[in-house]
Amino acid sequence: MRYFYYRLYKALAKVKTNDTPAFNAMFMLTILQMCNILSVFMIINYLFKREYDNQQSTIIGASLCLILLVLNYIFLIRKRDKIVKRYQNETKENKTWGIIYVWLYIVITLTVFFVLGETIVQKHY
Repeated sequence: MRYFYYRLYKALAKVKTNDTPAFNAMFMLTILQMCNILSVFMIINYLFKREYDNQQSTIIGASLCLILLVLNYIFLIRKRDKIVKRYQNETKENKTWGIIYVWLYIVITLTVFFVLGETIVQKHY
């Protein structure tokens, strides 16, 4: 996740209107992590046929999001200088592959999340 954070941070730092690329990269990564966790949760929920009301779902989702934000803040934002220093001298080939991996992660994460949401959740409820 540190490398993904680094790639997002570097991309967002190039946007002239972005005053806080470190926080925005953290939020983007947290959203992607939430999508992955919720995708797994949707599959488990479907397989075991668990029913949750809206209040339970909201509490679980908000708690999970808060936990991820705190962890990402501790392990990414507070250590961003070390992370940048670690990856700033990567070769051009590694940078190219890294960008490809980050885009694949984003596309696959969002595709799986929305496909599961449209198929499993819509049919289940």
